[in-house]
Amino acid sequence: MDRRSLLKLVGAGALATTGVPLLSACGTGTDNAGVSNVDKALTPWPTYVPFAGPTPDGAPDATGVQALYKKYPAKLVKAVDGKPGDGSKIKAMVITYGTPPKAAAENKFWDAVNKALGVDIELILVPDADFKKKMATMMASNDLPDMIMFGGGYQLGDEQQFIAAQCEDLSAHLGGDNVKAYPALANIPPYSWQGMGRIGGKIYGVPIERPMPGNQLIVNRTALDAAGVPKTWSSADEFVTSMKKLNGDKKYAIGASAQSLTGGATNYHASSFGAPNTWKADGGKFVHMWETAEFKAGLEVMIKMAAAGLYYPDSSTVSQTDLKTHFYNQTVATFTDGYGAWTAASDAVAGKFAIDFALPYTKDAKVWQGSGRFGYVTLKKAPAERIKMLLRVMNYLAAPFGTQEYELVNFGVEGTHFTRGTDGGIVKTELAKTENNTNVPVKYIAAAPSVLYYPGGGETAQRIYDWEKAALKNSIADPSNGLMSNTWTSQSAAFRKPVEDAIAAIVMGRRPLSDWDGLVKTFKSAGADKAAEEYAKEKAAAEKA
Repeated sequence: MDRRSLLKLVGAGALATTGVPLLSACGTGTDNAGVSNVDKALTPWPTYVPFAGPTPDGAPDATGVQALYKKYPAKLVKAVDGKPGDGSKIKAMVITYGTPPKAAAENKFWDAVNKALGVDIELILVPDADFKKKMATMMASNDLPDMIMFGGGYQLGDEQQFIAAQCEDLSAHLGGDNVKAYPALANIPPYSWQGMGRIGGKIYGVPIERPMPGNQLIVNRTALDAAGVPKTWSSADEFVTSMKKLNGDKKYAIGASAQSLTGGATNYHASSFGAPNTWKADGGKFVHMWETAEFKAGLEVMIKMAAAGLYYPDSSTVSQTDLKTHFYNQTVATFTDGYGAWTAASDAVAGKFAIDFALPYTKDAKVWQGSGRFGYVTLKKAPAERIKMLLRVMNYLAAPFGTQEYELVNFGVEGTHFTRGTDGGIVKTELAKTENNTNVPVKYIAAAPSVLYYPGGGETAQRIYDWEKAALKNSIADPSNGLMSNTWTSQSAAFRKPVEDAIAAIVMGRRPLSDWDGLVKTFKSAGADKAAEEYAKEKAAAEKA
């Protein structure tokens, strides 16, 4: 069974794909009025009530630095009284990066979560590579699951229009102080809700929180230290010169993929020159990063590195999954990925070398913040009592670090999926390699705000904490985050593609940098300028709230 080409419904039945298409009532991608927040009464954001959890080894702060826990809490508290469910079946459609799990009856992790929740969760698992296609099929069907995860790095055509037409308006349940009925959801920080945004002034989902930093350059700190590569640089030239020390014996300083060359990799270098984080809100106007001299300066550094042979040879064609394997086996010393990838990388290298992040390399650098969420989960329209039950289930799954519920959802059953180490920390068993919340991704239904804890790896967590302290004090957000532009949502994939395709060609020397200005001019006239106008209006409306 090929998990990258199959929409796998784990459990009985299959997702229906026949019937009257619902999207016919959801807009055509040309009208922003129905989902825009301009001239709409805006539901207040959920009141933030932070969980008073265990005392951290390193305190969080207002810049977005996470709480650091070098050891697992000795005493856990209970966050939820009783079972939140009503014994019914819940269908949830979520993305997956894991392998197809055994059915719930044969899977001790899944079975334990179901019993704790008091429901029968039936997961419709959509492999990352098929996400856009399978979500479009679902959106055109008349048989919707109870819970639908959007996001995962993808923006779907008519996504907001579909949600407004077919999903439950949660404003009365979650807006303002109403969220206090669900304490774990009230513990989700404001930046995550704001990153999700409103649709037509309403709250339609629950965000899956992610920490403040966005894509970053992940490094093999052991290899960099051994080669004498400094932890900070004073210029781009010093950065490139030091990276050359990592090349040789069929090993390469820089790993990139077809995906990252047009995203995370270019973003890291652009941010090193102080380029805006996707957009810049300047005097009431929005300006895209590709229009700036700072972004172009980042491209020039990438061209120098490619000319010097610092990139892995197949960087413009290799997949992100294979790129990670090259990093794990030390073929490449660095690569860019989502910020949360450090935990999976640490698992994969199993202590063979130290995982760390690199800081940008010029004095003008502005580390880019992320969106504050991996995605968000909406609910199919249903009677109020069922909606409340579904929110209670999400509340349980979002129980914070330091609670018994968090332990179950993230690590499984003690004695089955983990044991306690000599320091009381989590030690995963062999069974946990297959029975976990990656292969049974209930974490994409709802999740606790993340903290810096890595089982058995207090020093790893400390390195990441130290990086956050240094990086986030001089970081910038994407001003379009959480705002609505129908032009960008429905059309930008088409007018971005010529520029994105050109980036890899320019970096690898197949096209001249002199082509860049013309590409950007076409990008602007094809839709980016219109999107900028829409974002500016949305921002002005949000600031009035």
